[in-house]
Amino acid sequence: MSLNFPKWIDKYEDMNLNKSIEYRDSSGAWKEDKYYRFYAISSELQQRGRIYRDELRKIGEWKTNSDGRIDSHLKENNQTFVERKSTVAFQTSNDEKKIEQLTKLTGVKIPIASTILTMHDPANYAVVDGRAFRALGAAEPRLLDPQNYPDYAEFMESFQDYNSGPEAYSFYMDVVRDIAQREGILPREVDMALWAFDKSRT
Repeated sequence: MSLNFPKWIDKYEDMNLNKSIEYRDSSGAWKEDKYYRFYAISSELQQRGRIYRDELRKIGEWKTNSDGRIDSHLKENNQTFVERKSTVAFQTSNDEKKIEQLTKLTGVKIPIASTILTMHDPANYAVVDGRAFRALGAAEPRLLDPQNYPDYAEFMESFQDYNSGPEAYSFYMDVVRDIAQREGILPREVDMALWAFDKSRT
């Protein structure tokens, strides 16, 4: 079985109506990106090369659906530290090193780090969480086939570590990028479809 990606991308958009992300533009004014592929925020972050502390808090709010518990940790980061870590993360080309830099920020685990990377570069990154990772097996059945033990074992180990292991995110992105290339879509669109597919089953 393989996923019908256009169908599940549309379902994602239907399930997340009116969900937007706020960011600061070049003048410092707050703007709103209502597009699920993050084109507006991505353009700003790529030009600037870093995120601001208040944007980190907005990203955390977006990812956790306004869970105040995360914000209480994210607000402990100072502006300089957020800018420094995000600058280094955006400049390095290694996925694991990007994640390692961002997870040095208080309150940032891999799902929020992946959201930062995806909002910065949706053409090359995807948001990860338990739903998206679990749905990889539906998109790539070989990952769930014990007869294909190396892939199966790596998938199972990575799924267990998706929240804290940079290697798990690297594994996830390798699979997501393969799917994106095969389907002719963005990695961000792959994660949208994976999330919607899993959400529909639970």
